[in-house]
Amino acid sequence: MASYGGNISVAPTDAWPSSSYDDRADRGRVNGGDGYHHGHQPHQTVDSDFDVYTSGPYGSNENSAVAGGIARGPAPPANKKDKKSSQTATNATKKKKSGAVASRNDAEKYDRDTRRMAKALFTLTVLSVAGFLTWKYGLDEPQSWGETQEGFKDIWEAAGDQWKEWDLGNFTDVLDGLDGVEFGDLFGGDPKLGDNTTYLWDNDFIDSDNGGLHLTLQNALDDTWQTEFGTAVADWQESEALQLTTERVAVDYNCGRVDGVMVVCNANFGETGWVGINENSIVNNVIVSSVAKMNEYYLRNADFDHRRLTMCHEIGHGFGLPHTDENPHNANLGNCLDYTDNPSTNLLPGDVNMAKLREMYLTRRLRRVEEDGTVVETTQLIRR
Repeated sequence: MASYGGNISVAPTDAWPSSSYDDRADRGRVNGGDGYHHGHQPHQTVDSDFDVYTSGPYGSNENSAVAGGIARGPAPPANKKDKKSSQTATNATKKKKSGAVASRNDAEKYDRDTRRMAKALFTLTVLSVAGFLTWKYGLDEPQSWGETQEGFKDIWEAAGDQWKEWDLGNFTDVLDGLDGVEFGDLFGGDPKLGDNTTYLWDNDFIDSDNGGLHLTLQNALDDTWQTEFGTAVADWQESEALQLTTERVAVDYNCGRVDGVMVVCNANFGETGWVGINENSIVNNVIVSSVAKMNEYYLRNADFDHRRLTMCHEIGHGFGLPHTDENPHNANLGNCLDYTDNPSTNLLPGDVNMAKLREMYLTRRLRRVEEDGTVVETTQLIRR
């Protein structure tokens, strides 16, 4: 913005009204002077940014209220005509702004209404298509209300049958027993079949100087399995490398996993080809959770030995132990991680299992790095 000398005030863009008499005195008073000025006639210049009118000095009054100052507000109109003109222009501006706001509000309302209409149309289309497909394929094109009711009844019954199939706590279709069934072959669905990799639990659960693996077993079994579970846990607690805690929880036929614990559960998983299964969750090559499942389809009416061996077997996998033998037709090795058709002499953990647990959880491993970068690992088995 250009710089102008003299007294400055802000006024409407209309020029000062002309008059036949000398009005310098009045204008001098308006601008803060004493009303008596001589010399230069007032002149005006307009700044395009601020509409600033600059008047040259009328006299030598240096103490004027606006001398050398800047007035930012508009000066009053010189007469009623100018005041009315200014008010009219202001009203017109307000009406213009009000009209613009109203127009914008109308546009936004139109957009909202359009979106709502589009959503409603889409929903109606989806419902119409779903209704047609249900009528044609689900209800087999009924021609009367009676046929429609009959069709819905059939759908409901089919849904009930499917639910029963998914209901893992339904034992109405389980086997009467294992007579005529090769029990040893029913371990063939085990995911550990053919893989003797040993997995350890996360280090957070291992204290090799104080009992090895410290683990909680959540008992989510129903009442029919409490004896087998209690017996198997007591058998495994004979290991000096295991510190086990049991916790009875609500029966869970869905067998959900829980971080940091081994869940033991039973359910009717159907004709899967396996009597029991263990699912260890492995993260960075260590176990972080475990679920041991007893399949009621085969075991609900099986004798105690078959149920006890299965419980011992799957809990053993939960510690990270591999199979000791996968041939069910050879002589028993005397431990529950050996496949067998005759479980009577394979009901307990064996010496080979106990030795493996000591190696896994009572071994202190120390590492050091030599000056040349060689890593030396020292393994020490803690004896009790």
